[in-house]
Amino acid sequence: MVFFNLGKKDKYGKQKRIEHRSKNLRISRTGGVALRQQAKVAGLTITANSNHGMRLSKQVGKGTQVALQNGRFVLRGRYGRGPMHLNLSKSGVSVSARNPLGTFNLTKPNRS
Repeated sequence: MVFFNLGKKDKYGKQKRIEHRSKNLRISRTGGVALRQQAKVAGLTITANSNHGMRLSKQVGKGTQVALQNGRFVLRGRYGRGPMHLNLSKSGVSVSARNPLGTFNLTKPNRS
C-alpha cells in the first residue's frame, strides 16, 4: 500500500516512516493530521502549520537553517554523507551514525 509508505523499505530493509505527505497535508502514525501552507517573502520562508503554529525561516548555508517558531529561536544543521552525520542545534554539536539497527546519536545517546 503506497498511500502510507507501507512496504517501502530503506537500504537496510527497515520500514520507512508510516505517513502520507502531499503539498499541504501530512498524516502520520504518531503526529496525526496536519495542514500546512508555505510562502516565500523577501528571502524568508513563512510556514503556517495547524499542529505547530507559525515559523519564519532562512537557510544560511548548505544544510543550515535559522528560524523563529512561535517566538522561539531555532537553529538546525545536518551535515555529512554516508553513515556518519554531524548535527547542529542550539544546545551544541553531536555526531550520529546510521546502521542496520537504526540511527544512533553517538555523543548524546539519549537523543537517539
